Amino acid sequence: MTSVVEAPAHPPIRRSTGDRQQEIVLTVLTLAQERGVEAITTQAIAEHMGLTQGAVFRHFPNKEAIWVAVLDWLQAQLGVVFQPVPGASPLAEVTRIFSAYMALFSAYPSVPRLFFSDTFHHPYPRLHARLQAMVQGCEGQLALWLAEAAELDEVRADLQAPAAAKLLLTCIQGLAFQSCVLGVVADPVATGRQLFPLYLAAIGAAKESS
Repeated sequence: MTSVVEAPAHPPIRRSTGDRQQEIVLTVLTLAQERGVEAITTQAIAEHMGLTQGAVFRHFPNKEAIWVAVLDWLQAQLGVVFQPVPGASPLAEVTRIFSAYMALFSAYPSVPRLFFSDTFHHPYPRLHARLQAMVQGCEGQLALWLAEAAELDEVRADLQAPAAAKLLLTCIQGLAFQSCVLGVVADPVATGRQLFPLYLAAIGAAKESS
């Protein structure tokens, strides 16, 4: 009798450490939206990915290292947002930044939860300091563009650029909180289009809202 030779089973796909770490970061973002940042555990990450806790710890030595990787991801996203567009005017850059923030929150609604979470402010002081530096860096770049816009008469000549930059980030953060944390704003992109002309009017650039 002719025997039936079974085809060898395909071995599981082995992913590189970098790929698996990226997958863990994206899983954290998903869980942050579903459960909140404080509820994320390595066990929850492992279960969501169909792994064991040991498999997660093979890629990250501890939970703090996972949060560091999440901040690495966030910093990379903000690096893309703040990458200058060649030839763009300062005010155009500020306008683009606002829209890019709204798009980021729309694509990753868990991001604002990271900013507002106690996880990044109390249990891990180094993460708090790093997040603080990231916010200050974004605010500083916005202030530079706004100062240049004032010099070019794109906005009021007497504009206090640092205060205007802080006002813009405050608007962005408030909208992010209402949209992604409280859930009282359904579409941050659409709502941002309504709010941003008010900001432009406040800094003397109302004509840009048309």
